[in-house]
Amino acid sequence: MRTIFIAFLFCLTCIGFTSCKSDGLGQAAATPVNDGAFVPAGYNLVWNDEFDTPGLPDTTRWGYQTGGHGWTARERQLYKKANPENVRIQDGLLRITAVLQEDDPRNPFSSTRLVTKKKAMFEEGYFEVRAKFPEGEGLRSAFWMVGDTVSKIGWPNAGEIDLVEHYGKLPTIIGAAVQTPDFFWSDKGQKGGFKIVKTAATAFHVYSCTWTREQLTFAVDGEVYWTYQPLPGRGKIGYPFQWPFYMVANLSVGGTRGTKQERISKDIFPASMYLDYVRVYQK
Repeated sequence: MRTIFIAFLFCLTCIGFTSCKSDGLGQAAATPVNDGAFVPAGYNLVWNDEFDTPGLPDTTRWGYQTGGHGWTARERQLYKKANPENVRIQDGLLRITAVLQEDDPRNPFSSTRLVTKKKAMFEEGYFEVRAKFPEGEGLRSAFWMVGDTVSKIGWPNAGEIDLVEHYGKLPTIIGAAVQTPDFFWSDKGQKGGFKIVKTAATAFHVYSCTWTREQLTFAVDGEVYWTYQPLPGRGKIGYPFQWPFYMVANLSVGGTRGTKQERISKDIFPASMYLDYVRVYQK
């Protein structure tokens, strides 16, 4: 993918900290913020994972999507199941790690894709994740949601909410997007917004989405930077956010939305995306 395209990926497509913990690297996570500081009035906690128990993720909350078939963007990683090298909880943080595996020319990297499918699905609410992302060309960190109807009506008909995306090549930029039948990244161009977060790769920040019947609002540390409102009269085509969605956390490498493999430095691996917590609130 061309440098200029990646540099303005979020810009061109848009219309329109809790208690200090170790971050697993012996550093303070970030300036503390009190719990619930950014939660809208009238919303109550209905689901959360604080990642307090060391080891693999809680199987009552998370499952795995596995494979190395490239997914929708011809990515180069193999997603493995419950591999401690790729995913583990340590020091109160969930770590998703991309690892170099040179013995597999088709999938020269391995990683993890966690999902709450069939375990925790939600329709509307306030969704919040506190995270820190890895730096390095070819890395794409994401926390997002997809309609559980995807197996019946397909993508993008089922809808997708990209709560936060981070490209390691652009460490100070974060973005959000939606995928709908009207606008999706592989055809007509997704709708999205972006924000400069100078410490996205070095400190934890709170990324959130407020999902209501009328719109989706995205914020960083409580500061709204983009709102999606569908075109009038489009119904579920313009706003396919009218059924339960499940959550996804993953770190991918390369592909049509990342960068060519020959431009990915081996020196950046292993590379880790850290999640401090995931919380869901509803009225």
